[in-house]
Amino acid sequence: MSNFSHPYIANSEQDKKEMLAELGFNSIDELYSDIPENIRFKGELKVPHFQSEFEVKEHIEKLLSKNISTREYRSFLGGGVLDVYIPAAQDELLRRTEFYSAYTPYQPETSQGTLHTLFEYQSMICELLAMDTANCTMYDWATGLGEAALMTARIKKKGNKFLYTAATAPNRKEVLKNYVSGAKLELIEIPYDKETGKMDKEKAIELMSEGVVGIYFENPNYFGVVEDEIEEVIKVAKERKIVVVAGVDTSSLGIIEAPGNYGVDIAIGDAQPIGAGPLNFGGPLAGVFAMKFDKKWTRQMPGRIVGITLTPKKGKWAFTNTLQTREQHIKRFRATSNICTNEALMAMSTAFHLALLGPQGIKETGESMYYNAHYLKEELEKIGVKTVFNSEFFNTFLIDLKIPKDKKEEFTKFMLERKIFAGIPFSFDGENYDYLITTSYLLKKKDLDDYVKAIVEWRNE
Repeated sequence: MSNFSHPYIANSEQDKKEMLAELGFNSIDELYSDIPENIRFKGELKVPHFQSEFEVKEHIEKLLSKNISTREYRSFLGGGVLDVYIPAAQDELLRRTEFYSAYTPYQPETSQGTLHTLFEYQSMICELLAMDTANCTMYDWATGLGEAALMTARIKKKGNKFLYTAATAPNRKEVLKNYVSGAKLELIEIPYDKETGKMDKEKAIELMSEGVVGIYFENPNYFGVVEDEIEEVIKVAKERKIVVVAGVDTSSLGIIEAPGNYGVDIAIGDAQPIGAGPLNFGGPLAGVFAMKFDKKWTRQMPGRIVGITLTPKKGKWAFTNTLQTREQHIKRFRATSNICTNEALMAMSTAFHLALLGPQGIKETGESMYYNAHYLKEELEKIGVKTVFNSEFFNTFLIDLKIPKDKKEEFTKFMLERKIFAGIPFSFDGENYDYLITTSYLLKKKDLDDYVKAIVEWRNE
């Protein structure tokens, strides 16, 4: 069996021996000796041996059949991603080989179609956010936040403090902390009002002291609350020359004011809620990153920007990579980040989606989500379920359910039995859980009513 070659695992035992010898190791265990013993896999992997491709396919399909999709169950999940519909035309365009197989346009002269689409993506994002410049996406909203914090430090140079609201999504907080650790940027959290869920304005202004390079808030914030009293904070930030960064739910911009219209310098978010792609187990996503134009600031923008240039032929123009600040393209000490991979594909997908929707479509989907959420809130209040915060919201709100810690799994199972993803559990005390509910434009009135009925059943059990 030493020469046996598995049909789906390329390396035979002899191949492994030769590679280990070349590397100067006697065994696989020696090769992986740097990995701590307590996290190493012990024993043999139970990889089944199949006789044919058909058997492999059949086995995989059986495993996949255990997955549950949002087409079968009603989803009230959110937190930065949204259950969206991808039109057939969008999929068809994305499957064109010049887009589907593209990694990134290293040779602009042969990538005009890709570059043109990315230019249109940037233009649409600028129009949507009321900004002047947008890059060709980050990995996601969370990494966009980390990059924005580092960018503010590069812009201001003097100072090492970055303020952010406590009403920021937990995952984005963690990524932010990870991103700035190497840069020795001190993070200071601004509390939110316990009644409204909005950022504490007085505390934010108090914290904007010397050494602060930037301030970040989300609108709507993680709790779904609309920060509609933010102007005073922004005004003070401008007076103290502090960079203002806003994280926005891009799907809300059809009905909520764009960040560029109320003084924001840098706007970030995710393109997934505006059609970058379906949920896909949480990815791939596409981070939106845009800013008001400033020549010096633009050079500090992470990622890359596509622009238009003239050609030697009179009257002819072409698309090109205008700015690439990745370490791959310039000296490492002058680079802003190493954002790469083919998030460009997701940017193109977003451009197709936005073009198909148009301004009216963006407005209508936003209105649909808003009305769905407010209808559901009113119906829940009729059965005695209150919202945690008493502020205006878009399509997300936190309901006061107080599910005990030891009942959380039971509640999840109960709702799943009724084909409902109940929302995101959120705890203020670590013992009881409220639920963050998000309504997409794909939910019908019956879906909303069924959610209310399920809560009634749970309370009556």
